[in-house]
Amino acid sequence: MTVSRRGVVRAGGVAAAAALVGVGGLRNAPAASADVPDSTRFALDGAGGNPVWRASLHANWQMQSFAYDNVNQHVYFVQTNPANTDPARVGDLWVTRTDTAGNELGAMALHGFGHGVQIGVEPYDGQVYLWTEWRTSGSGFGTRVGRFRFVNGATLDQDDPAIQDRTPSVGDTMVNPQPAIDPAHDRLLVRYKVDADMPRIVAFRLSDARAGRLTSEYRLVERALPSRGAWGEEHPFQGFTAYGRYAYLLEGGVGRTSYLTAVDLNDVGQSTEVDRFGTTAGESLSGREPEGMAVWLSSSGPRLAFGFHSNTDGVRQASVFYKSEWA
Repeated sequence: MTVSRRGVVRAGGVAAAAALVGVGGLRNAPAASADVPDSTRFALDGAGGNPVWRASLHANWQMQSFAYDNVNQHVYFVQTNPANTDPARVGDLWVTRTDTAGNELGAMALHGFGHGVQIGVEPYDGQVYLWTEWRTSGSGFGTRVGRFRFVNGATLDQDDPAIQDRTPSVGDTMVNPQPAIDPAHDRLLVRYKVDADMPRIVAFRLSDARAGRLTSEYRLVERALPSRGAWGEEHPFQGFTAYGRYAYLLEGGVGRTSYLTAVDLNDVGQSTEVDRFGTTAGESLSGREPEGMAVWLSSSGPRLAFGFHSNTDGVRQASVFYKSEWA
């Protein structure tokens, strides 16, 4: 199945930039701290595919995000329990490992981690390490970034000493940090907020991040992301990833058009690369909601993958689409 191109919404010029900035305007955001090398950019309106269609994941919990183990060609899906009513279980997650078609290969339980908004997957030294939000707050979202080894069948509590604290310290208040990995350029990126509706993104070499070198002197680039304003109220943030010079955002609500946006990491303020695409991929899914982005280094080349949760008569499912052309 290919990605539907009906209902395309492309914004250009000043109007697109204004919409992305939102009602908050440009709010005293400093310039990027450095530049990253130039790279190609995915064409958000380009052709793609649909490798995972309505896959059932572990425990019938709702998919929140996913990322690829590009060495072993596996996918790791993070899931949360939308039916939870037990305050002691807020922040509990499942991680389901699948093949690239969505067939389950294993699972791991995480207790007290957060909402599962974003995940990074790092194959390293013959093992697979996961990077997730960690140490849930009263809001249900994580307050730190943790790195830990995936162990099939294991349960990991938030106080387990096996978890490495990999929260950046760059001088800002870091609210709800969410990690992602650019596997093509070996970088860790963390999206966070410094205040209400003031999101930022910071990038490090993955080797530095792995070793815990996550202070300002080691950052490659840091910049403000678009203030979401009224746009964000109607189109919730649902995930991000990065490839080279560009970060990509996924936004949208249940049963609505979902949006892919490209952001130039070398830009300044809360401006954005003027490329936003409204996709109707997966429009036939029941209860369709966008959930998660990742870069997939497939045998055919890099792919910009984005996912959707759906619910068919109480059965929760995951679908993944991708873009594979360059702008």
